[in-house]
Amino acid sequence: MDGRCISLVFLVLACYYPGSYSITPAEYADAVDQTLQQVMDCAPWIPGLTVSVVKDFQTLFARGYGETVVNSNTPVTEQTLFQIGSISKSFAATLLVKQMEDENLALTTKVKDMMDPGFVFVDQERTDSATVVDILAHRMGVPDHTNLRLDQNLTRANLQQRFAAMTPVKTFGKSFLYSNMMYGFASYLSERLGNEPWENLVTSEIFDRLGMTSSTFITTLADLSGAAQGYDKGPKSKPKAVVPVPLELSKKWGIWAGSGAIMSNAVDMAKYMNFHLSNTDKNGNAFMTLANFNALHQQHRKLSSTTVNTHFGNEEVPTTENGYGLGWKRGLYRNNDILLHAGSTYGYRSFITLFPSQNIGVFTSMNGEDDDYILRVLLHNFLSDVALGVTPWLDASSICDRLTAPKYTGYSNTNNPQRPITEYIGLYVNPICGNLNVEFDPNNEHLVLRYGVATWDFWTKSGKDQFKAEGTGMIKYLKNMHSFNFLTNENDGIVSVRVDSFCSTCGNDPPIFHKKKNGKGKIQRYRAKKTKKK
Repeated sequence: MDGRCISLVFLVLACYYPGSYSITPAEYADAVDQTLQQVMDCAPWIPGLTVSVVKDFQTLFARGYGETVVNSNTPVTEQTLFQIGSISKSFAATLLVKQMEDENLALTTKVKDMMDPGFVFVDQERTDSATVVDILAHRMGVPDHTNLRLDQNLTRANLQQRFAAMTPVKTFGKSFLYSNMMYGFASYLSERLGNEPWENLVTSEIFDRLGMTSSTFITTLADLSGAAQGYDKGPKSKPKAVVPVPLELSKKWGIWAGSGAIMSNAVDMAKYMNFHLSNTDKNGNAFMTLANFNALHQQHRKLSSTTVNTHFGNEEVPTTENGYGLGWKRGLYRNNDILLHAGSTYGYRSFITLFPSQNIGVFTSMNGEDDDYILRVLLHNFLSDVALGVTPWLDASSICDRLTAPKYTGYSNTNNPQRPITEYIGLYVNPICGNLNVEFDPNNEHLVLRYGVATWDFWTKSGKDQFKAEGTGMIKYLKNMHSFNFLTNENDGIVSVRVDSFCSTCGNDPPIFHKKKNGKGKIQRYRAKKTKKK
């Protein structure tokens, strides 16, 4: 349906329903279906898309587009499962707040009082003062050591043992620093309160109560039957220039559960949106106290500089984000208050928008890349406009004009170390990140890097003792790291390696892995080689 036909639909409906806007599921489908199909045609790097829209606590639209697996001709439907990424954070917050309510714990309860004696939270201030709200509203000011998830020794329970070695980079309680790691810790707090795995608790406390009968978790998934295969950008030689994300990687990356492990579909997410618009379960009963329900959505930290604000704050019809609640962002669209959140993980990109005053919700998920949320926000603007009863400012053509296909950039296989290769080989350790191994691959005659479940080919850069790492095995094409700098002592002996690419929020204190000396388990002290003044 072109823009003129859509405008005509709204004119007719506005005349038929003076003073209020109503639309039937059939009318809504007529207004959006062709546009969604045309957008999928112009974005071949997105193999599949699922969409659901609710209005006035009814499902207005639930439909799938594209295919679950590239070149399979297996269509995405409203029942197809997608990993929803960080939209899982609102589930984690909902669960933990409800558990605290059931245990008669206030949201101001100190985290240390929920932990065993001796618990240490980065520093004394955070140990003494941090609350659940500080964790769920990203107010801890601690770097998000997100790559810890690749460490084979990491569990939800032992994450806390690494806190003492971390260095804050922002002011506690007064700043915003997004953290998947803290939602991993929040998942563990739920496990302590519920004495069960997080996945079981979400199933019994949320899925069952809301009638979300198909939703599950990437961490417990046996295979991808009934689900869309996740894809990320790959070389042009690959079909549609995308590569599949191995389930093994997704399961490991999902260890922090509440940060991004939930898989759901259009039908179940319609039920979830209706819950967050009404605070009622499938039987019409109140899910939690109104005070705690409102606490999930109210602003706990102000936002200003965000990706959405950068790309959409000055659009013809702006979308802005101005605050963070508990697993939800707050913002404005067409001067309407909205709740929103993106979800981005290997192979899947999702988005959710709620209009609490209008009882409207929009959910989308796709199994391909969408840098900077461009396609997701554009789709939500279009779908929201139709549900709101205003003439959309976008159509298929204007959406497609704003899209750019993601491009994969590999590394040149430069293998020219400026010292004997044996000097780099060894075990390097970091108190936060664990063990990193630099080894020699005799078959291909170059260095390789191993960290947890991941391996990389190690290629030299122009500077002495500087390397870049290109993913192999299950992370091939998915996780390349550009900056490794080996550090030396006063005798020019290698004693450590600084990995600038390992922690994007560590600022001037990136992880440094110290080389173990002679395999005896002792960490050799180091100091960076100083440049002599001329």
